Amino acid sequence: MPLSPAVRQLLKQLAEVLRFSPEIDVNKFRAEFYNSSLLLVKMANEPIYKTEDIKIPTREGAVRARIYRPSDKERLPVVVYYHGGGFVLGSIETHDHICRRIARLSGAVVVSVDYRLAPEHKFPAAVHDAYDAVKWVADNYDKIGVDNGKIAVAGDSAGGNLATVVSIMARDYGEKFIKYQILVYPAVNLTPAPTISKVEYSSEEYVILTSELMAWFGRQYLSKAEDALSPYASPIFAKLNDLPSALIITAEYDPLRDEGELYAHLLKTHGVKAVAVRYNGVIHGFINFYPVLEEGREALSQIAASIQIQFGG
Repeated sequence: MPLSPAVRQLLKQLAEVLRFSPEIDVNKFRAEFYNSSLLLVKMANEPIYKTEDIKIPTREGAVRARIYRPSDKERLPVVVYYHGGGFVLGSIETHDHICRRIARLSGAVVVSVDYRLAPEHKFPAAVHDAYDAVKWVADNYDKIGVDNGKIAVAGDSAGGNLATVVSIMARDYGEKFIKYQILVYPAVNLTPAPTISKVEYSSEEYVILTSELMAWFGRQYLSKAEDALSPYASPIFAKLNDLPSALIITAEYDPLRDEGELYAHLLKTHGVKAVAVRYNGVIHGFINFYPVLEEGREALSQIAASIQIQFGG
């Protein structure tokens, strides 16, 4: 279906705010992304029972995290969330509205992880932070008042990559604490392999995720091209059996659409229960814009409902 009128207007506005070039200063680009994201956070004005900022110890130092509690109940399911941003941009602040809404609608505690960013911290730094954070949640479930039998991981874009990678790592390490994975337009293949959606929807017209920007993200995150073949960088190359059930959300006008839907298909062919849902008429990043996009609100409601179904909420 055609791009929705709301998305067309959004793209026009974004083109005026996010001015990317391969020579851009990383910190300047982060500031632009942060400022535009915070406008959405303030617009959402999403209420929540309680938030708490903590430090989670990892193998390479502590990372910041934010706990979102939907109520004062104990032993709730928990969702460990990883923000998007190409492994270079984003923070727990830019995705605060998303985590608040997931917690409020699902009734689950959400733990949002501020993993280290590239290029200062190359692959696999973010992977290590992501895994160590969810392992810490599993080991400290009583301390944070959640049910260690009801742990999910979730993330959008680069965060979707991290969510499925930590699920693979836990399987590889013989751990079974992750029970569910929610992958929102995940980046699952960091090689330059073309797909129809990458060819059709990565032009400057789509602003959010152009071919030039994807290549730049890859150069910031990976030390060398061969790193993209690691299953912990490109999970599409991993052994995909014996993994948690998955919900995979894609967007019609998204360069990452085809690899996300292929990943869902591969999971199913390896015996993993996986559901892929495509939202038509929208672009990469659409859940971030839920204050102005109905499809974003629908996707977050679906995510929340799937958590309740998965964990009997």
